[in-house]
Amino acid sequence: MGNTVEVSDWIIFIGRFHPLMVHLPIGIIFAGISMYFLARKKKFSQMKSAIPFLMGAGAVSAVLSCIFGYLLSFQGGYDNEALNAHQWMGMALAIFAVLAYVSVVWKKTKRIVVLQSGLMVFLLVGLVYTGHLGGNLTHGTSYLTQYSPDPVRKLVGLPPKPVKRPPVTLLDSADIFLDVVSPMLSDYCVSCHNPGKSKGDLILSTYERILKGGENGPGVVGGNLAKSELFRRVSLSEHHDDFMPPEGKKPLSVEQKKLLELWIMKGAPDKGQMGNFEIDRDYLLAANKVLGLEGQGNNSLAKRVEPADSSVVASLNAKGYLIRTISGGSNLLDVSFLSNGNKESVNIEELLPIKDQIVYLSLGNLNLRDEDLEVIGQFENMVRLNIHSNPITDDGISFLGRLENLEVLNLYGTKIGDIGLEGLVLLQKLSRIYLWNTQVTPEKVGNLKAKHPDLEINMGEVSS
Repeated sequence: MGNTVEVSDWIIFIGRFHPLMVHLPIGIIFAGISMYFLARKKKFSQMKSAIPFLMGAGAVSAVLSCIFGYLLSFQGGYDNEALNAHQWMGMALAIFAVLAYVSVVWKKTKRIVVLQSGLMVFLLVGLVYTGHLGGNLTHGTSYLTQYSPDPVRKLVGLPPKPVKRPPVTLLDSADIFLDVVSPMLSDYCVSCHNPGKSKGDLILSTYERILKGGENGPGVVGGNLAKSELFRRVSLSEHHDDFMPPEGKKPLSVEQKKLLELWIMKGAPDKGQMGNFEIDRDYLLAANKVLGLEGQGNNSLAKRVEPADSSVVASLNAKGYLIRTISGGSNLLDVSFLSNGNKESVNIEELLPIKDQIVYLSLGNLNLRDEDLEVIGQFENMVRLNIHSNPITDDGISFLGRLENLEVLNLYGTKIGDIGLEGLVLLQKLSRIYLWNTQVTPEKVGNLKAKHPDLEINMGEVSS
C-alpha cells in the first residue's frame, strides 16, 4: 500500500479516524494489564471484576484500529516496509488482545493462569513496539532516536549523534542552506516528507531529494521560483488544498518564506555563507529575525546609516574606485579599486568621508603601507577587508584591532607574522582569515585553532 491507490473518498475519510481510534486500545489494554497484575495482591483484589470488561473493550478497539488503519493505508505516501511492519504487528496485537480477553473469562485453571500472564506480557511489549512503528510512519524513523543521548544510541546499535553546527552569531558567516534553509524544512516539513513517510513521493530530509521533488515535479529549480514546487506550495493561501504544511500544522512565517525565496533565487546552493551573496535589505532583515539576531547588534549588514554624499562618491569613482551598494535599499557600500597601473595614486584618506558606509573593502596589490592601515582602522562598520599582496607588517595590522565588526580578512601575500595574528584573533566577530604566503608559522595557527575552534584560518587558498 506504499503507493497511492484510487479509492473512494469515504475510505480515506473513515481511515483518517485511525489516529483517534488507535489511542483507545493503548489506554484500555494498558489499564487492563496493570489491573491484572495488581489484582494478584490482596489489597487490590477488588480490581478483578473490572479486568474482563477492560480486556474486552481493548480487544474490540484493537480490531477497529486495525480496520481503520488498513483503510488509511490506501492514502499512500508511506514506506512499504515500514507500513507492512506496522500493519502486521497491529494485527498480531489485535489477535492476542482477543485471546487475552477469552483467557480472562475462561474457566480458571493453572494452565490458563500461566497463559494469561504470558499474553499480558506480550501485549505490553507489543503495545510499545507497535506504537513505535506507528510513530515512525507519522514522524519519520528518526523521531524516537533523534534526541536520544549517546549511551542510549550505543545500546541500540546507532552511531553517535552528529556534531551540531555551532549557533549562528554573525549573519555574514551563516551558511545559507545548512544554517537557514535546512533547519526550516526540518522543523516544518520533514515530519511528513521523510524516507518513512513520503507524502506525494516527496522527501525533504536531504539536499538531493529537496531538489528532486516528488510526483508533482522538481521540488526546487535554482533561480526559478515558478518551477520550484516546494516554494509554490508554501506560498499559496492557507485555505488552498495544495498549501503546505497541511491545516493543523504551523506554517512558515513571512520571513522564512522570504529566505526560501532568496535561497532559490541565488541558485539553491548546497552551501555558501550569506556574506558571499549580494542580498537586498529586506532579506537581510528577514534572516536577522529568523536566526534570532534581531536586536542583538550582531547583524552588521542590517545597520541603518545615512547615504554617502553623492558628490564624494562621484569624485572617488573618477579616481578609479568602484563603489556599489551591497544591496537594493541599503546605504552600505562595497568599495574596491580599479588599478590603472600606478599604485602610488591610491590615497586611502580620500575614503574617510564615506567610512561609516563602507562594509566591504577590497584593496589588494596596491602597495599599501602600514600608515594606510591606520586610516582603514577608522572604518568601524567594516565587515570584510581584502588587503592581500601589500607590503604591510605587524605594526600596521595592529591598527585593525579597532574594527569590532570585522568578520572576514584576507592577508594573503603580506608580511604579517605571529605577533600580528595574535592581536587579530581578539576581534570577537572575526570568523575567517586568509594567511597563505605570509610569515605566520603553522605552529601559531595550530595553537590559535585550538583556542578559537570557530575561527577559520585558511593557509592554502587564495580568496577574493
